[in-house]
Amino acid sequence: MNALVLLYGFQAKALGRRVTRNLRSVKGALLFIFGVAVIGLWMAPSIWQAMRMRRTDPAAVLDAAPVLLLASCILQIFSSGGEKAIAFTPGEVDFLFPGPFTRRQLLAYKLGKALAAMTFSATLLCVVLLRHAAGWSQAWVALLLGMMFLQLFGMVVTLVGQTIGERAYTRGRKLVLGLVLLALLVAALPLLKSSQGRPGFFQIAHTVRTSRVGGILLAPLDVFGRLFTASSWWPTGLMYLGLALLVDLALMFVVFYLDADYLETSAAKSAALYERLQRVRRGGIMGMARPAKPGAKVRGAVPLLPAWRGAGPIAWRQATAAVRSSRGMLMILLLLAIGVGPVILGAGKDKAGNVAGIVVGAMAWITLIVSGWLRFDFRGDLDNLDYLKSLPITPWAVAAGQLITPTALMTACHLLIVGTVLAAVRHLDVILLFAVVVCLPFNAMMFAIENLVFLLFPTRAAANPADFQGYGRQILLLFAKGVLILIAGALAAGFALVVHVTTSSWPAAAITAGIVLSAVAVALVPLVGWAYARFDVTGDMPA
Repeated sequence: MNALVLLYGFQAKALGRRVTRNLRSVKGALLFIFGVAVIGLWMAPSIWQAMRMRRTDPAAVLDAAPVLLLASCILQIFSSGGEKAIAFTPGEVDFLFPGPFTRRQLLAYKLGKALAAMTFSATLLCVVLLRHAAGWSQAWVALLLGMMFLQLFGMVVTLVGQTIGERAYTRGRKLVLGLVLLALLVAALPLLKSSQGRPGFFQIAHTVRTSRVGGILLAPLDVFGRLFTASSWWPTGLMYLGLALLVDLALMFVVFYLDADYLETSAAKSAALYERLQRVRRGGIMGMARPAKPGAKVRGAVPLLPAWRGAGPIAWRQATAAVRSSRGMLMILLLLAIGVGPVILGAGKDKAGNVAGIVVGAMAWITLIVSGWLRFDFRGDLDNLDYLKSLPITPWAVAAGQLITPTALMTACHLLIVGTVLAAVRHLDVILLFAVVVCLPFNAMMFAIENLVFLLFPTRAAANPADFQGYGRQILLLFAKGVLILIAGALAAGFALVVHVTTSSWPAAAITAGIVLSAVAVALVPLVGWAYARFDVTGDMPA
């Protein structure tokens, strides 16, 4: 066990080296300061609200906290069916599993690592949630113990599943979930049947917590909310601190009592989880999709595209990857686009004049979120650039091929949004027609800027929560991309305004904006090709 404690020290030193390694350069120090400043600005409104605004009613927090914890427990039971393993890193599997350590010692080692991560998370969250707590120290301790409870509960669920077997675990899980949900429904039924209108979350939480069934279910979880809202440490705070520690220690006893033979399962599942993490770091959220197994039937055929000097095969490859490996995410995107129209129609049928503004705002938010998902370009091909550079294709053709798939998917999403809105409101709007004209060139310009900045300053997702340089770099790059997009948009809007003032024609202004954006997008393709050509896979590849 002393060796595992020594390993903690080595890991802490390694983390310190990773965090401070770039501080020796001016660039790394500035990025670190910028990252810390951004996190400070993110937490500043919460601090101001806690100091200046009225604190949240403790009764509402007491009602909501155990219900939210129970919902997290239910989610762990529901989602742990396919992930029933305690995950370790590949290095830990290779060196600790064959070492002279018992299974319980490895469980304790895993809990110690989790406690360190939860301490950092609780420190940030207690500032964000300070307005809802009685004090900073109560919030920090309650959040830390609550996170530890959820961690231990997840381990208990995992070990129970490995102890009783897959089939019995699946049946028992369904039975437990059914009974818990039925009990909650019975507790909330009187409120749902009342004629007081649609109840809110806090009303439902209060009804469930004060009911007999809900009181029994939430009794072990209620101590965390009471500790969170304790007005003083003596004697109330210490009493609930002791009860919360007892709950966590009881779960810890169950974890070590259920000392199942989990090492073999953990080794296989840890390798799968590490591979998924690497795919996410390479390709973003789309990388979470599981690749097809060898020999399995592959679905999703994309018609071959024309050669286009080599751009066609590149675009076909990215489109095929999108269809085959990210069907779930594309389905979410499709449902999101189709659902905008009915949502707007249900929000207010008589607000036809505001439809265009609501739709444009929704399209802007969707574009901001989804553009990070659609990494079927250089951003998702970072580890394949050496292979791409070996192909006999000119850089501009590679750049054009990489931009086709994300541009087409984002444009299809925009057209679906406008189409569903027009079908729902049955009202033609000039602004919506303007959006139809400019969406394709705008998306081409946006993804060209995304890839240009990425190739000049390649980055991966932050590897650890304390990577402030990574946060600062990503935010600076996001700011730079936003400035470039605003400049190009302002240029197109300026030309469109001149044409509209001259001709008093909205169609002419829309066509002018589309032409300007198209010209900007076309001009950016050689720049993206230049950035791709100058990219050195031996020196520019981020870690």
